[in-house]
Amino acid sequence: MWNRRTLSVTLAACALGAAASATAATCEQNFKSVGDPRNGQTYLTEVTLPGLKPSSGLGQLRKLALDEGNNVVSGDVITETDGQMYVMQTNLNVPVVTAVSISNKGTVLIGTKLARGQTAKDEDVRAAFCGWLGQLKTGKEGEAIAEAVRVSSGFDKPTPTTAVALSAALGKMTKKMERKINMMPLKSLFAGGEMPDNDALYQPLLVHYFGRRFVIDGQVYTAQVHPLDKRMEVGYLVTQMKGIGGIGGRQNKDFNNSNFTVHCQLANDQRALGSTLRGDDWVKLEGTVDKIDTGGIHLRDCRQAK
Repeated sequence: MWNRRTLSVTLAACALGAAASATAATCEQNFKSVGDPRNGQTYLTEVTLPGLKPSSGLGQLRKLALDEGNNVVSGDVITETDGQMYVMQTNLNVPVVTAVSISNKGTVLIGTKLARGQTAKDEDVRAAFCGWLGQLKTGKEGEAIAEAVRVSSGFDKPTPTTAVALSAALGKMTKKMERKINMMPLKSLFAGGEMPDNDALYQPLLVHYFGRRFVIDGQVYTAQVHPLDKRMEVGYLVTQMKGIGGIGGRQNKDFNNSNFTVHCQLANDQRALGSTLRGDDWVKLEGTVDKIDTGGIHLRDCRQAK
């Protein structure tokens, strides 16, 4: 499925995984500026706050980002080992996306990669990152802040939809982005500016959908077990109806993957359900978006919904 450009902050995420030594104490000491600025600089840092839970830290950072008034924040994806979210600064010609990851041991990793042509001062990025991280609180105080913003933002409330409708909406959105990108060279030429890389222009799609919950109803296109890790995944039938009001019938199934695809990885406790599913069966699943690219959306921890 993921044979197209993955819309994640790939270089920033790789940098996060190789962040400064765990023994360094402060955000300022751990701060790094990596790469050639002409390609778009990567900035990252980390702190470790024993006792900080991923849900608490992400919630507190969500509040800090939203309080600034010029940020859009993704949902959360929390696994057995860590939690992750993205923050997008929107008051720029090309939005800047910051990746945040928090481990169960309380290590908070934060990083961003600028687009080609974007510039920033190291001291300004350091002050912004460490200003956020310096306000994180452990224990009940931090958890109360996180819970309040979770309720007020409503980011984790599931959105009901159908596989066909979700595919159509996302397909339309990506085509609109592609048209915008295709016009960028001409605009850039007249403006005398430098072209940002396409990954940076697609990042709003990632931030808008990452960590969001959906209840998806539709028919099965594929239901299969991956041989390596034994995970079970359902691919929905997303071919469109032809003609006005669908009177022309459904597009041939062979064209399913030429549409924006929708895949749901079943939670481990849903294996019995998965074993019953065959092509064209109906199933309604609730899950959390953990991947999205220009060709498809993927949800994890999917369970049967009523």
